[in-house]
Amino acid sequence: MSAVETLGTTTPAGTTPAGTTLDATPHAVPVVVDPRYTGPAGSGHGGVTAGYAAALVDPRRAVVRLHAAIPLGTPLVPRSRADGAVVLHAGPVPVATARRGGPWDVPPFEPAPPALVRAAERHWLDARAGVHPHPRCFGCGPDRVDGLGLRPGPVRGRGVHATRWVPPGEGEVPSWLLWAALDCASAGPVLGAAARGGPLTGELAVEQRLPVAAGRRHTLYARTARRRGRRVVTEAALLDDRGLHAAVAVVTWFVTGSEVPS
Repeated sequence: MSAVETLGTTTPAGTTPAGTTLDATPHAVPVVVDPRYTGPAGSGHGGVTAGYAAALVDPRRAVVRLHAAIPLGTPLVPRSRADGAVVLHAGPVPVATARRGGPWDVPPFEPAPPALVRAAERHWLDARAGVHPHPRCFGCGPDRVDGLGLRPGPVRGRGVHATRWVPPGEGEVPSWLLWAALDCASAGPVLGAAARGGPLTGELAVEQRLPVAAGRRHTLYARTARRRGRRVVTEAALLDDRGLHAAVAVVTWFVTGSEVPS
């Protein structure tokens, strides 16, 4: 059984994949990002890590800022702050800070016809000559057969990127997996605008509005909200098979390399 299938069937919301509940107070249980959940080479997936961190404050409405490369297979120790935020540390180094936040005023996305979404997925890396900067990414890496398989491409005539997603498993999708999907979907406009350079997640703010059912057809949408130099802010949403916004996100990206979206 693949890693995604295992997680989808055994991991309840607000837990780690091993099934350990992340207690809000006190924070005694370290968080470990399994080496399967890679983002950039040698580093943990930003959305997965943010989802774990959010579970310590509010998995359905939180803001998580990433401070450093995320070590894989390493205990990240949660420490509470006086303002209610929780910081994950790898030794003395702060890796991520989670705090409650939201709701966020993300303008709604209009559902696109399925044929347009399928066409968008086929052309999702055209601007980069088919080259993905993080090919082993758990969420959208083309070299992964055990990942989420997201391909957020440009929808013709809509000014948005979109990709289909059928979450694996049964029951309600665990919150950390939803954060992972929103993270990679929101990268679509950044990947599509820069022919070179790799986007890195800086901050991920998620508001889950409805339960997300595994095994059901969903569509992820994203658009660019604003950009300044190497900093790009995108908005994303997960729409269910009724066209309802089950979750929204506002994501800050930093583009590495020599070319920056204009």
